[in-house]
Amino acid sequence: MMIASRWTKILLVISLLLLLIRLAMPYAILRYIEYRFDKIPEYKIHIDDLDLHLYRGAYVLKGIRLINITKQIPVPFFSAERIDLAVQWRALFHRRLVAEMKIESPELNFVIDPKGEQQQLTIDQEWQNAVKALFPLNFNNIIVRDGRLSFQSFTSRPPFKLFLKQVNGKLVNLQNAERLNKHMVSSLAIDAKGMDDSPVVFRMEFDPFAKQPTFDLDAEIKRMNIPEANNFLRHYTKIKVKKGLFSLYVEAAAARGKITGYAKPIIEHLEVVEVKEDDSVIEALYKSGVQLLSKILENPEKKSVATKIAIKGDIEDPDTSIWSIVSNLLHHAFIQALIPKIDNSIDMRDVEL
Repeated sequence: MMIASRWTKILLVISLLLLLIRLAMPYAILRYIEYRFDKIPEYKIHIDDLDLHLYRGAYVLKGIRLINITKQIPVPFFSAERIDLAVQWRALFHRRLVAEMKIESPELNFVIDPKGEQQQLTIDQEWQNAVKALFPLNFNNIIVRDGRLSFQSFTSRPPFKLFLKQVNGKLVNLQNAERLNKHMVSSLAIDAKGMDDSPVVFRMEFDPFAKQPTFDLDAEIKRMNIPEANNFLRHYTKIKVKKGLFSLYVEAAAARGKITGYAKPIIEHLEVVEVKEDDSVIEALYKSGVQLLSKILENPEKKSVATKIAIKGDIEDPDTSIWSIVSNLLHHAFIQALIPKIDNSIDMRDVEL
């Protein structure tokens, strides 16, 4: 009887300890996450709640906001309603122990400032270490549902905001848990809508294990209503569009330190607002030039303007990530396609040759 009573007490103590550990785990995990993300210079993370699901090897973060604490920027760099981090059980059939992340209603806000002071365009590489520290296993799949991506300025005159909504994406097989034999084992697929519900599609296959960025991508924006971006155009070009549709098609590939591809913008039914009396001579000439250029290049049947921007060069820094190359590529392709300018590629030597 005494022995049974002793074992009963031991089991009760062990059960109590396990219960206390279970109750303390969400708090401990939350504090650890905050500690890792707060190591990112200029940023602080806020998390409303954390739920632990031991039965499926997962936990859920709720109400996440990554805020710049050194600048007066009214929107977080990143936020999400819910992030689910769990063991990817299906990968066990391939004898791989990896994780997957599901992100609900995330927002990523890029902010520019004419003075270059109140900007939010990049983040320290420490964020990569913080993301890796979220879970003890490497992430193989990342799924995004109903996201939002914005590029905006609160301090320009006028303020502007470009954004994508209803962003749904899948980044799969980052660790090649499926043990594919092909060259580019991972893929990223994104579908979204522009401000006017214009469709946006992005597809990319890539090799996450290559020493140099190796990928093949296709992206397109179809028939975006240009007047939706008028404040953006006013900031960069001092013009205003009355009517017009903008499409952009991008193809690019990179391997062995080289990148090649093209961006093909198409502008349809373009009408620039009439020149006002208070416009400067330069602005008046610019507006007239845009109208004239559109008439010269216009397809008389489709009333569209089309051109092609070549993408070709060397990737000088082999440590440059795929993501920074792709984001810069798409950013510059969009800006260069939407905003016409002289590229200084022609001089007298071309005539002499």
